[in-house]
Amino acid sequence: MTTWPRQARGLWFTGVRQAELRPAEIRQPSPEDVVVRCVASLISAGTEMLIYRGETTPDEFLPPTSEGTFPFPVKYGYQCVGRVEQAGQESGYRVGQRVFARHPHQDVFTIRADPTLLTRLPDQVDDEAATFINLTRVALTALLDAPVRVGETAVIFGQGIVGIMCARLARLTAARVIVVDRIPARREIALRYGADAAVTPEAVRDVVNELSHGRGADVSIEASGAPAALQSAIEVTGPDGQIVVLSYYGTRQVQLRLAPEFHFRRHRIISSQAGSQLRWDWARRTQATVELLSHMRVADMVSARIPFSDAPHGYQLLDQHPEQTLGVILQYA
Repeated sequence: MTTWPRQARGLWFTGVRQAELRPAEIRQPSPEDVVVRCVASLISAGTEMLIYRGETTPDEFLPPTSEGTFPFPVKYGYQCVGRVEQAGQESGYRVGQRVFARHPHQDVFTIRADPTLLTRLPDQVDDEAATFINLTRVALTALLDAPVRVGETAVIFGQGIVGIMCARLARLTAARVIVVDRIPARREIALRYGADAAVTPEAVRDVVNELSHGRGADVSIEASGAPAALQSAIEVTGPDGQIVVLSYYGTRQVQLRLAPEFHFRRHRIISSQAGSQLRWDWARRTQATVELLSHMRVADMVSARIPFSDAPHGYQLLDQHPEQTLGVILQYA
């Protein structure tokens, strides 16, 4: 017989560049809840690293599975894959099912069986690929906000996981896909995934001009998190083009020069946020994301696999060695 509350370990951000494992109480599940034992989780090199570096504002939104307050201490994360260990009678789940959960990094947890928080996984998507569901859904949302049509030129700034997935999705329809990143290893991965050109920020204007025959980009996606990249996106986007901002800049200031390109080229700058789509609601985008990942390799995007007991080291790698790291997966015993 299970005794409640049970004990687990969860990852907390406790100060600037400080992450630590703390004891966590697992609440007794209600009939609508399930208890999940985690097997793998993916660190978000975007939002989570902003928190880790202390670059969030006090009024940040906290998802329902998170705890604490910004800036610190806070338990935050949203990319766990695990097995159902206990299922409430009204949850619709059964013991042993594999699931993706929008929950902070924690070895065991209770979560509401809500389609915005919990997703069943088909056999075609393995545990490692499933940890990419949330970031792939972010990329999918960007392409829904600004579809890349047949024959168009797409430019993606930043080749972290979200940027790579944007480029891979744009590749399905675009005539030309150009990616921009300072890190050579990430540019090489993008080329392996089918990008037509992978360039440094300094070279992007000339390359876009050449490959688009002087028309400029039809759609530019800013997924780098670097404020200067948004200025570059404006400069390389052609008349009536769209600029999609996926990056969340936190406390960093974004200064733009809008004349002459933005005004005379009739640009549209679009804020893309994965939580807000009407026709494509959360469940529909999740289903489409799972289907995409069922035939997409992700192994090239995994640069480190780290035991959960050493989770703080994963954040140190992403912070101190971005040229060597991309996807960091935490593995649970």
